[in-house]
Amino acid sequence: MPARPPPKQQRPSETTVNWMAPPSSQPRGPERLSAKDWDEIELENQRAKGMLGGPASAGPAGTGLLDKALSSDAMLTFGIDGCVPEAVNGRVAMLGFTSALLVEVATGRSFTTQLVYNLTHGVSITIAATIIIATLAPSFMAGVVPPKDPSSPAPVPFKGEGLTKWRPNLRSRGGREYLCDPRSVDCKGLPGLDTPVGRLGFAPLAEVWNGRAAMIGLIFTFVIEGATHKGLFNNLS
Repeated sequence: MPARPPPKQQRPSETTVNWMAPPSSQPRGPERLSAKDWDEIELENQRAKGMLGGPASAGPAGTGLLDKALSSDAMLTFGIDGCVPEAVNGRVAMLGFTSALLVEVATGRSFTTQLVYNLTHGVSITIAATIIIATLAPSFMAGVVPPKDPSSPAPVPFKGEGLTKWRPNLRSRGGREYLCDPRSVDCKGLPGLDTPVGRLGFAPLAEVWNGRAAMIGLIFTFVIEGATHKGLFNNLS
């Protein structure tokens, strides 16, 4: 039977650690952090939670005119796909299509003839400017829209300043619902019916679709008149 090797001698420089020592003999992790460290951790947790589930943040806005013009609020409001250009274009198209249709029925003047006259006599510019002012007018109103029903919950106040007042809404682009956006209008007091697929009748979405239909109708009307050199009703007769 082979002899057992002698036990290894511990060097004097080596120190032994008693891993079985009670927990109270060693400092725990949380006790090593100061109150300042915990505040920083909590701040980071709040930032991470906002990035995951909260609405998009616009970030710090500059004070210069160029900084405000290129801010996220300005892009979401006045950009190419912002809420104001579509609302203005749709309202101009609805007013133009309806008035041109009535004028053609009454006088026989085609859409193209009316457009040329309006452009050369400043009528189109006046109408467009009036609709732009009317679209932006709600931005200068009070920051809180009162509820229609006294028993309804309190409205969410609008934030921001100037033409880009907004309130949080996860259904809106960027998580912000702007005061000048037609979709922010409360139509509960107007004739309509709430259905599972949306509101029928007077609803903000109805204006959007009516404006798009009017724009498409104007384009097709000008294409038909340009191809036939006749007014719309002359082609139908």
